[in-house]
Formats: sequence, structure tokens, C-alpha cells
Amino acid sequence: MPSRHAALAWTAVLAGSALLLSACGGSGSGAAAGSRPRDGGTLIVGQYQEVTQFDPNRQYSWETWRIDRNIYETLVDEDLSSPTGVPKIVPRLATSWKVSDDARTYTFTLRQGVKFSDGTPFDAEAVRFNVRRFTDPTFTYYDKVSAATMSLVYGDLDSFKVVDDHTVRYTFKHPFLDFLRQIPNSGNAASGIFSPAALKKYGQDGLADHPVGTGPFTFQERVRGDHTTLVRNTRYWGARPHLDKVVFKPVGDDQSRVAALRSGAVDLISRVPPDSVASLEKAGFTVPENTNVPQIIYYSYNFQNPYLRDKRVRQAIAQAVDRKQLAAKIYKGYAEAATSIINQGNEAHDPSAVDHPYDPAAAKKLIADAGYRPGQVKFTILSDTTGQPTAEFIQQGLKAVGIDAKVESFEWITYGTRTANLTPSDGMYLGEWGYVAANWVQIAHDHSVVAHDGDKYSDTSGATNKAIEAAAHNADPAKAAGLWQDAAQAWAKDATILPLLSFNRYYAVSSRVGGFVWPQQDHYDLSRAWVAS
Repeated sequence: MPSRHAALAWTAVLAGSALLLSACGGSGSGAAAGSRPRDGGTLIVGQYQEVTQFDPNRQYSWETWRIDRNIYETLVDEDLSSPTGVPKIVPRLATSWKVSDDARTYTFTLRQGVKFSDGTPFDAEAVRFNVRRFTDPTFTYYDKVSAATMSLVYGDLDSFKVVDDHTVRYTFKHPFLDFLRQIPNSGNAASGIFSPAALKKYGQDGLADHPVGTGPFTFQERVRGDHTTLVRNTRYWGARPHLDKVVFKPVGDDQSRVAALRSGAVDLISRVPPDSVASLEKAGFTVPENTNVPQIIYYSYNFQNPYLRDKRVRQAIAQAVDRKQLAAKIYKGYAEAATSIINQGNEAHDPSAVDHPYDPAAAKKLIADAGYRPGQVKFTILSDTTGQPTAEFIQQGLKAVGIDAKVESFEWITYGTRTANLTPSDGMYLGEWGYVAANWVQIAHDHSVVAHDGDKYSDTSGATNKAIEAAAHNADPAKAAGLWQDAAQAWAKDATILPLLSFNRYYAVSSRVGGFVWPQQDHYDLSRAWVAS
């Protein structure tokens, strides 16, 4: 775990930011990749989902954070210039930081001379305003929605202090080894810093429509269902982005997204359909491979459903789904089967960890042992439209062991609403998440089990909660990976989540794009990308 150890032992210095500012973004694709970076032009990105909202404390989904992180910056960032290796923590709005020996207190020295794109200053008071919004119920601008979202990272925060105009200090109740990694890494609880003046002007709900940060690009417009446009931030404190403009277009239909890339209507797409990988490569597009990304596809269980409260039924489901065949057949080998919630690309990943091996005969026996006849166990599998083939594959595996499941799929925004309002007949619902940080085990458990269990799930032995707490409150980097692996294994025994797979192909890039890198992360850096004329 060298990067976590470095996070504790290393105090970043201003010179370290040279790495961040000078990085050219690594290799891109095609003709543009071999040319010198070019200034100007517009990059058009075809996203597979409609984004949620451009409020860093309320947004969710990686596709949204892939936009938001160009507008909002965090105190520290990850160096995304390399396609391999866990990204290093580097300075961003903080130039240096110190971590206490017990991993509870983090003190940041802030970058001076930075302004938000509205011209107001970034300083310690701006950071305090941001933090109080989601931690201090007595604050005039406290927001319950933000508090619920940001508790994922800041739920254990004990205090926040402004030391001086350019120094702030966070103190947690317990050791928090992964705090530095979580700051830029939280697709669902982003620590992006917004302009206090913007929130005061536009209100809690209005910030999403008038996002103001310090990032390399600024928000120009959003036409829901059609596009979001960002333009280069002329006030930006860092290296000038090559691009004048970036346009993000939601194209939910897989074949329409590929057709848009082929026609030149977009330059880059996410979530490449597996059937299109070979033909796109043959046509001259780059479809980069990365077998160590932290993103993972998984299914959570609805514990309001009476059948799924029984551990034997959940274990049977895990044994009924052939995850290797799912990766091979549905994803044409462009995905890796996942048998642990600690996904590939995670700092604590253990490739030998297997929760419940594929075994239909054992699954049938578990169903019978639970007292159910074939066809008696019934529920609905919920998915977004992109994940429907995966849901149907699961459906067929369950049918083979005597479980009757039907599939319902929705476009992304509707899917989010639907899963926030589960009914007892709902059984399983799709998730796409995952982190580099090892405390992803705790996040997945708390978000996908505890937050949605309807008070029907209980870890009767207490083993999972004890193991997670031991790992989360550990202050020794050398012990962290082992403790998180123990926690993941304890959780797996109860079959409270179904890990499925991680992609090894995800983006497709036009030859006119240079400087695009798919790093070992769920997002990317467009500040060093460019387009050929």
C-alpha cells in the first residue's frame, strides 16, 4: 500500500505541483496523439447517461463528476496523466498538507491568489463556508440534502478550523487513512469547492444551474437531454487548457452513441458496447484497454423483500450467476469477472478472493433448504437501460435454479428515482461504483446495504460490522490492506451484495483527439487534452 503510506508520511510541497501542472496527459490516439498539443477547438464527449446536477454536494454518478471536476476543484487531486498505477495524490487548491500520526487530523496550506470564476477569492473562509453547508445545522446556508450526501466522507468529522487566511484543519473522531484519497475520488460525495457568493446569489437549488468553481473550465449552458457546454476559464490559476470548449452530450442508446462517434458528431464516448470494440478499432478509433480500473458493476439486494432476508437465498443467487460467462458472452471478454466487492484497481484488491463460486446444483439445494419450491421465490430485478443485457443474463441464471425474476429497466434519472423508492416486490438493483481507496468496502456496505435495507437486514454475528470498524479506525498503513480484505470476506459470507464485473474497455476515442488518458480511475483529466484542426 505505498500510496496510502505516502499519504501519511509525506508532506506535499509546492514544488510537487509541477508534476500536476506540467503533465501533458499521456498518450492519446491516432494522428493527433503523435502531433504536438494544439490550442483551441472543441471536444465533444458522448456520455452514456443524462447527468444529474452540477452541485458538488448534491450530484451523483460518475458521468456527472466527469463534468463537475472541470468546474470545481478539490484541495488535493490525483495525477491522472498515466494509464497505469494507482494515481498519486498531488496538490490542487492546497499546496501542502500535514497528517497527524494518528491519522485523525489533516492540516492544509491553501494556494494563494486563486479566484473563483465569478471573481471572488478562494481562501480559508470559502472552504469553511463549503464545509459548514453540509456539517453545521446552525449555519444559515446549511443544506440537509448536501449533509446526507457528504456524510459518506464527512460523517465522522469532529471539527473544522480556520487556522489563518490560508490554512485549514480537519479533525476526525477516529483515524481516517483514506481521507486524502476520498477528497478527489468521491463520484457521489465530491469535495469540490464552490463559490460561496454563487450559493448566496442563486440559492441551494440554484447552484446546480449556475455552478461556479475555480477549475480549468467554466459552465456556459445546459440543455437537459441534449448537451452541457463548458468553456475555458480565462481566470484559471493553473496551466492554460488546450481546449477552448468541451461539450458533453448524453446519448443513452448504445448504437446511437457509436454511430455518433463514427460520423464525427462526437469525439469520445464512454461505456463502449462490447459488440462495437473490434469494429471501432478496425475503423481507426482507439479503444484503450485498462484492466485495473476501480469501477465495478454489482447488484444490491432489497431487504424489504421477504425472500431476500434469508441468507441462503442470497447465497443461492450468487452461486446461480456465472460471472465468468457474463464477462465472456455479454461483454465479449472486454470485462473481468468480479468475485469480491474489493474491485480490480483498488489498493486492497486480492485476486484470489472468491465470495461464492458458480454452482447451480448447490444453489438449488440452498433454495430447498430455505423451504422454497422451484418458482416460489419471485422478485423484480431493476436496471438502467444500459445494464439490461446484464440483468437478463442474471434472470436466466436464476431461472435455471428455480427463482422467478422479471426485469424492469429505466433511463438513468428515472432509475435513480425508482431505486430510491423500492417496493417489497423489488429484489435486486444495479449499481456501478467503486473506488481506488480501500475503504470502498465501508462505503459499499453503508450505502448499498444499511441505507437501503428498510431495517430488515441484520448481521446476526456482528462479524461484518466489527471487521469494517477495525479497518476503518486503523491508523497503521501497513495493516490497512489486510484489514479491509478481512472486512470484505466477512461481508461476503453473508452474501449481502453481488459483485459482477469490471470493464477493461470503456472509452472509444477519435483519431483527432490527443492527450486523452484512461487512468486507473473512474474519471479522466481533460485539461491537457486537445483536438486536431
